[in-house]
Amino acid sequence: MSTCGDGAGVLEVVMPDDGRPTGGSLYDLRLVAALRGLGRAARTVPVAGSWPHPDAAARARLRAALGEPAPGRTVLLDGLVGCAAPEVVDDAVRCGVPVHVLLHLPLPAETGLGPAEAQELGRREAAALAAATGVVVTSSWAARDLRRRYGTEGAAVAVPGTRPVPVAGGSAPPRLSCVGSLTPLKNQVLLLEALAPLVRLDWTLDLVGAPGPAGYVRTLQEAVEAFPDPARVRRTGPLTGAALEAQWEATDLLVLSSTAETYGMVVAEALAHGIPAVVPAGTGAVEALDGAPDGTGAARDRAGAALDSADPAAWTAVLHEWLTDPALRERWRRRALVRRAGLRTWEDTARDVLAALRPPVPAAGPHAPHTDPPSDTRRL
Repeated sequence: MSTCGDGAGVLEVVMPDDGRPTGGSLYDLRLVAALRGLGRAARTVPVAGSWPHPDAAARARLRAALGEPAPGRTVLLDGLVGCAAPEVVDDAVRCGVPVHVLLHLPLPAETGLGPAEAQELGRREAAALAAATGVVVTSSWAARDLRRRYGTEGAAVAVPGTRPVPVAGGSAPPRLSCVGSLTPLKNQVLLLEALAPLVRLDWTLDLVGAPGPAGYVRTLQEAVEAFPDPARVRRTGPLTGAALEAQWEATDLLVLSSTAETYGMVVAEALAHGIPAVVPAGTGAVEALDGAPDGTGAARDRAGAALDSADPAAWTAVLHEWLTDPALRERWRRRALVRRAGLRTWEDTARDVLAALRPPVPAAGPHAPHTDPPSDTRRL
């Protein structure tokens, strides 16, 4: 448990401790590494629990992790944890602990939820965001989405960064990769529906990610077994480090068919390797693909395509064109290399987060002389 002297001056990123290599947890870890690279004291504080459905013991662990106020101490709380326990967030903030919620994906956006469960998760999330000292999101699209969902104003944006990586060489036949946990949200079954009419063309599909709910894993297994050519489809499990880099090196096209994305870190990772992508329309993944925060990116300059994730026929048509038109493949590849040159780094992300956590300086008025902020806040 934290004490008043424990963690002073440290930025603590409180995150779920469930062992899953998700995009959210990867963001948290890379953010902390980038903060340290900038000279800011930072550390992760993993909290075990069945988030976002914590029991009493998990809530107690979160309460202990948020701890007590200390000079210079700030908490950045992963939304998967914090939005499930708004009363714990509220208590900590009332005690004087600055708690900023980092929202990777709104809780009700997860697929497979019943109406009552989605409504309850939304109620908790709205309460947590209202109680928090501040809110940080991963895209401008996500900030607009929160405003629409909950009326949340002033959410700060800290777009995920990328690291310098080699340009992918690709494969023959072309390799399509879908990188994400095997869950209804990531919607891999749509890819099988879209690719089934294209088995006379040369391609392979890799589904890269950790198994999710048992029911969906069974559904996906049945879809692979029923596929006209199951040998074309490979499930690698989760990949990290050198194994993930080898996967990117062999990939020609990222196919991300999610039903919801606030940004899609995997899209930026693909672009960093010079790999174009097909992403779900109407989601934050389009912002990642185009690099246009206001959603005004020109489709003609896109390093790929944005398609309805509920329309497999649209995916069939675009993938058929990509597989049969070398000129289109080359155009998408060139555009991916252009986007690669302008991608943000994790140091950029860390600077955005630090700016978001800095307390606002009150405007000087005729009866309010200007004063400098305390030295501990300047270190943020």
